[in-house]
Amino acid sequence: MPVEKSRDPEQFTAFELSGWETNIGGYNAAFGAVARQTVAAMLDAACVTRNMRVLDVCCGPAMLSAGALERGAEAIGLDFSLEAVELARNLVANGHFERGDAQALPYPPESFDAVLCGYGLMHLPEPAAALREMLRVLRPGGRVAVSVWDAAGFGFALVYEAVRARGSMDVSLPHGPDFFQFGSPERMLAALVEIGFTDAKAHSFHQDWHVANADRYIESILAGTVRARAVLAAQSGAASDGVRSYIADYLTRFRAPTGQMVVPMPAIIGSGARRG
Repeated sequence: MPVEKSRDPEQFTAFELSGWETNIGGYNAAFGAVARQTVAAMLDAACVTRNMRVLDVCCGPAMLSAGALERGAEAIGLDFSLEAVELARNLVANGHFERGDAQALPYPPESFDAVLCGYGLMHLPEPAAALREMLRVLRPGGRVAVSVWDAAGFGFALVYEAVRARGSMDVSLPHGPDFFQFGSPERMLAALVEIGFTDAKAHSFHQDWHVANADRYIESILAGTVRARAVLAAQSGAASDGVRSYIADYLTRFRAPTGQMVVPMPAIIGSGARRG
């Protein structure tokens, strides 16, 4: 099955870029604790060890770069958002970060021992182009590891479920690929094989989001996402009240004895190698 792409890549890129220039700090504050749970598994999937040269594509807050550096590797992080690059530089002082396009990586072929991309593919207009670029810059025998949100999780899917149930999905947004097109092991594996990776693997990885209450959940979506924020923010009046009520009712099933909500937010981790 071909990897889906945007019908209007320029508008979609501008929409995503504008969102992340505003919301990358909110993403780190709201979802950083979840996304950091994936780091060790991602580094293991890419076989990152000491003295390797590692590229962190769509680096965001640079959690993967930080993990690679802790293992003694050299890490370079790249993101299309200048705000993300600045945040990465502030959070990981010993890393190297630069602005660039994941779909046209500014590096020569076969220049990295491992390539990582944490939760970035869903935000690109042509994710297949980015995967091909990752393969291009990977040295023979090196591995790529990518993560996306599992479609079976409740973290982001709940927003869309609530809007479909109580609000309106008639929201004017630039066309983008299906947010969950890599959101199962089978779909991730198929994409990696189609691009040309060998020894491709994919699995679901359990992780939880600890969130205080439904209000904090909604605040986090509004402050730390782009597409989900736009859909949620477009609801008004009775629709907005209905969506918020639906979310609050649904989240009660995840209430822990402490009163917090422990929301499952599993990831799909895919990896593959460049033929040696």
